[in-house]
This record gives sequence, C-alpha cells and structure tokens, in this order.
Amino acid sequence: SEEANYREELGTPLREMPQPPDYIKPLAQQMFRQVCEYTQNMGTLAESDVEVIARYAAVWERWRTAEEQLKGMDSGYVEVLAPDGSLRFSRPNKWMTQANVSHEQLRQLETVLGLTPADRTRLGYHAEKVVLDPMDELLKKRG
Repeated sequence: SEEANYREELGTPLREMPQPPDYIKPLAQQMFRQVCEYTQNMGTLAESDVEVIARYAAVWERWRTAEEQLKGMDSGYVEVLAPDGSLRFSRPNKWMTQANVSHEQLRQLETVLGLTPADRTRLGYHAEKVVLDPMDELLKKRG
C-alpha cells in the first residue's frame, strides 16, 4: 500500500543487523541471517521484525529436517491394518505431519514478512529486476 512507505508503519529501523537468537539451531540461525538480509535490502527490516524472523527461521529448520527425513522414504504415510490384514486406513507419518504443519506456518510467516513476489507487490514494495550483462562487467574491468 502507499501507506507502507511511511517509516512509522514499518517500525523503528535497526542500526545494525540483528544477531540470531541462541535458542534456535545453527541451520535456523543461517536462515535468520538470510531473511534479515532480504528484508534489510527491501528496506523493511525493523525492531518489531526480529522475533517474527526468529520464528520463521525455527519453523523453516523444522520443515527442512522433516523433508530430509522424507527424502529417504518410499512414502510419508503409514498403513493401519485391520485384524484380518485388510487396509483399515492410512495416515501421515510423523515426518509428513511435521512437514505439512511447518509448511503452512511458513506460508503464513512468509506473507507477514513479504517474502514472496505476490506479497511484495501487495505490500507495495517496488523491486527492480536486475539484469547483469557480462559485457558490461568486462568493460568495467578494462576501465
């Protein structure tokens, strides 16, 4: 929105990049830094975002762990059999459940943080597509 351009709506800007909290795992800390960099580059990183980004990073790490576990399995479902051996029902195993729940949480947090192209458009961020021309780079080097 046009109003999103006003700093008071976005919160107090940070003077320096925040450090990831100690309570999240190392892989989540890497994602925390990456998302902080994304939002800083968009000009939207504020004090009020730090805890949201920490939650995003922690949930992302859970999703990633579940996906790694599922990668080695034939199926993410468990078949429950009746006493006569027939299929009674099937249900997601714990990794599929964790992946699905984490995926939904990530989707919601991505929307809040403006991490998808559609959300950036909806929130009024006007990113410019950058096209790097190898010839321009070569000419810059030659001076």
